[in-house]
Amino acid sequence: MASEMRKSNWLASEDLLDRGGTITAVILQCEKHTNVEFEQGRKEKVVYTLKFAKAVKELVLNATNRKTLAELFGRDVSAWKGQKIQMYVDPAVRLMGKTVNGIRIREAPDKKEGTDAP
Repeated sequence: MASEMRKSNWLASEDLLDRGGTITAVILQCEKHTNVEFEQGRKEKVVYTLKFAKAVKELVLNATNRKTLAELFGRDVSAWKGQKIQMYVDPAVRLMGKTVNGIRIREAPDKKEGTDAP
């Protein structure tokens, strides 16, 4: 798959596209990372991510996804642990003045156990 050519610890829309564009995952925890360097040399002092059960890559939380999680599960981040979400590719995400594919979060359609996160 094309996403396997991209060496990164962070989940990207490309990873989801290689799996049909939508995946479900169970949140293991929210983590704080400091002094993170992304592709093309972009650096961030603090980045928050979601770590998933049965998954290798973490999702970097942007403002939109953080607000969605707070609406779904509350503002107490510890309450997010064990929650099942669905991630999907939105082709209309604005990033640095461009429209790109981005990952968005919504409530999983079923609450049964299971995940297909990368």
